[in-house]
Amino acid sequence: MKFKTLNVDELANVMRDIRSDLTFMTTRTPKEAILVLVDSSSSMNETCYDSDDNMSRLDAVKQLFDNFATRSMAYNFHHVIGLVKFDSSVKTLHTFTETLETFKEHVHNLEANGCTVLYDALKRGMSQLKQVGEQFPDCRLRIICLTDGNDDGSMTEPDAVTTKLMSLNIVVDAIVVGKVDNNVLRGISNATGGCCFKPETSKAGLKLFEMETVLSLEMRKLKKKLDPSYIRSENILVALFANRGYDEKPEVALPSGLNDKVTGTENALKKKIQESKSGRFLEKDKRLLEELKSLHCDPHPFCTVLPSESDFTFWKILMQGPPDTPYEDGVFELYCQFGADYPVKPPLVRFVTPVYHCNINSVGRICHNIFDRSYNAHITMRDILDAVYGLLIVPEPQDPLDSILAEEYLTSRNKYEEEAKKNTEEVAGQSLDDMEKELLGEELPEKFIPSHLICPLTNKMFVDPVKNQEGTVYERKAIEKHLKRTWLGTDPKTNKLLTLTDLKPYQDMRKMARDYRKQQIQ
Repeated sequence: MKFKTLNVDELANVMRDIRSDLTFMTTRTPKEAILVLVDSSSSMNETCYDSDDNMSRLDAVKQLFDNFATRSMAYNFHHVIGLVKFDSSVKTLHTFTETLETFKEHVHNLEANGCTVLYDALKRGMSQLKQVGEQFPDCRLRIICLTDGNDDGSMTEPDAVTTKLMSLNIVVDAIVVGKVDNNVLRGISNATGGCCFKPETSKAGLKLFEMETVLSLEMRKLKKKLDPSYIRSENILVALFANRGYDEKPEVALPSGLNDKVTGTENALKKKIQESKSGRFLEKDKRLLEELKSLHCDPHPFCTVLPSESDFTFWKILMQGPPDTPYEDGVFELYCQFGADYPVKPPLVRFVTPVYHCNINSVGRICHNIFDRSYNAHITMRDILDAVYGLLIVPEPQDPLDSILAEEYLTSRNKYEEEAKKNTEEVAGQSLDDMEKELLGEELPEKFIPSHLICPLTNKMFVDPVKNQEGTVYERKAIEKHLKRTWLGTDPKTNKLLTLTDLKPYQDMRKMARDYRKQQIQ
């Protein structure tokens, strides 16, 4: 008997009922349901942007939807998405599904004609999302409306549909194309806690759907919602927009752990080791303890790990930019969250400091296969730090999170690196010592460390020591930085000529430093 191995997701799609586009099936519990409303009225034939390309508004919407669908599939969100078009009437093109392959064809076949029953379309979207919410009570509900902002012919009153949207906790995001203003639609977005965007160029529109906080609500900090009873008339919706205006990008919801006080690895380990002797210790805790022990005794030369004092599963990480890259003069803050299913699933690692990089998005998400297809339970935190650090050395433009930056990297490498360097200077220019003092505060008083284990350039214990021909020992990154900044390249201690080839790894010193760190936590 022969057996065939099938991917679980592929099997689920094979077994589902695909006889009709109007079938709502899901292979996993959705975290967010998005109803996309596409305007196909006659006004969408008009020119979209103030540029020479003469792109119609409908073509612009098709382009925006393509980017939305492509990026959503790339992120593999736990989303279900439905599609509705509206002109003189409202028509469902596809009910909610996990797969977006057929959506593009539906949108590409749209032709502009008729008037614009925008508010009727919002009512239809609300009705369909309500059904999803009843089936999946914890699912976030959202409408994304792609339109030129005109309403013409709706039977539905905008204030009435707004109050119902608010009562159902449905967020409305609007992307307005063209030169028309509809303050009511923008008011609806604001009232429901959503955003209203008006990109002025094709590039700005595409950039919008590169943002994770536009593609998904998971990392977004929603605006404060009003009490539905406040929306008593259309005039109030208009006034809302007058006060708030257009949005450039949604606000990011950062984890609460970033506000926790952090501590050094030595203190965190001593506390956790003591706990392990007296109480119940889960396998996940044991693994975390081993990971932190490893990074304490043999630190990453460019990363400082600072665990939360109150939550051992939340770490801050300070990463120095790699030499000879646009990031070399920067220090970047990241966070690492270990979920309940670690190490079966990878930890969540994100940048807090903005990074100009095609594999890192605007909310710090990192695109690397070590967090996805290459991850397994044997991957260590050192492996993960090496992978993230390696991306700063060699970007992967063929697998980007930001396709616009990837294109810039491939076609205008000098411009990309200049912008990355400029961004680093602006947002990551604080020194490592200053950041450590800021985060650790009073915990930094110097502890006794044998002088032979301290680098004369950094006044810190060796991590990656090298020795010159005369036997003087330095921390590798410190002496390499010194030689790079001195014209002839001289030894800082003797002023004699010194080159990189004169420096050799000093394994004995590395072992002594490692052994001393082990003693610190015993």
